[in-house]
Amino acid sequence: MLRRFLRACPVFFWAAGIAMPVGAELPVEQITTMAALPPASPYRLYFTDVTLPHLPDGRMYIIDGRNLKLEGMISTGSFAQTTLAPDRSEIYAVITYFTKVNRGERHEEINVFDAATLKLKAEIPYPARHALALPTLATMRTSADGRFILVQNATPATSISIVDRRQEKMVAEIQTPGCFGVYPAKSVNRFATLCGDGTMLTVSYDRDGNPTTKKKSARFFDPDDDALFITGAQAGDVYHFISFKGNWQSVNIAQEAAVAEPPWPMVTAQDVKQGWRPGGTQPVALHVESGIAYVTMHPKGREGSHKDPAHEIWAFDVAGKARLSRVKVHEISGVAVSQDKNPRLFAFTIERPSITVFEGGARLKKVLSGPVPGDTPTLLEVQ
Repeated sequence: MLRRFLRACPVFFWAAGIAMPVGAELPVEQITTMAALPPASPYRLYFTDVTLPHLPDGRMYIIDGRNLKLEGMISTGSFAQTTLAPDRSEIYAVITYFTKVNRGERHEEINVFDAATLKLKAEIPYPARHALALPTLATMRTSADGRFILVQNATPATSISIVDRRQEKMVAEIQTPGCFGVYPAKSVNRFATLCGDGTMLTVSYDRDGNPTTKKKSARFFDPDDDALFITGAQAGDVYHFISFKGNWQSVNIAQEAAVAEPPWPMVTAQDVKQGWRPGGTQPVALHVESGIAYVTMHPKGREGSHKDPAHEIWAFDVAGKARLSRVKVHEISGVAVSQDKNPRLFAFTIERPSITVFEGGARLKKVLSGPVPGDTPTLLEVQ
């Protein structure tokens, strides 16, 4: 017993002054320049983690979706919201820092990272007001041409800021009382936001980022009876939302005021009896070219279960308003899909983070599944 103890505790006896054998001195490490990431495939993943157990230490993980290997990581501080440039050349993160780590004076900035090397390219000053919320697809986006970065604020009064990437400064802040979420248009300088009264507010702005018009839509959903998930799937100027009870809602934001299409049910009468409802933090993904959407679903749904992880993923033909297939999964909280000719669907879990990869299409086919780094990741984007 004593011999085993002595072998296990060489440091203790060295500190106590008892002579111990000393190994050869280690060579001095040489600091090299930052290496570039491997060339990006259509399946590169950007996984944003707010790290709830240690909030000042948020991260984004860059993962190869072909094998789930970690390619790189960037630090994103406290409650960062993140997004990617349209051409995937840059990564943006609006970050909060406190002078005493978790308290004290609050400072914010938008960090710009080179997506090929993860090197910090710019620090854009930002007022201390961005939404301290779980990262989602609706809290930070860019304009279609990538010039402007759009940030959701909450103090708790809500507003959306327009930041000029070229000039590296905020050029406008638009008050959006009672509304939340950023949904940029594809064809024009315009974005919309969902409002708590069942409408959508659309803001148009000029070539310099100055707002020109603000117009509300007609009321098209009941936020008390059947609210919409804040995460929407974009196809050009149309955003597709799903409701807590399983209805599909499409909204066109090409004009100065948004125009909603009639909703349609994703669930049948039998599904309703079994309590099937959407749930999770990122419950819908759309492959634009094929028009196939994927929704995370759970049974025995109830009031407040809209964040519950999925037991199945359902595939839908959006144009035909029909379900194509369903596949069983385990505790899935969100989905994202690649936009290439051979799409893959990536489904993630938050607790004990993992990603399951499927071949896309009308019927999903599992390719691989495995653990990935993280504590509480809630936002997944694809190259």
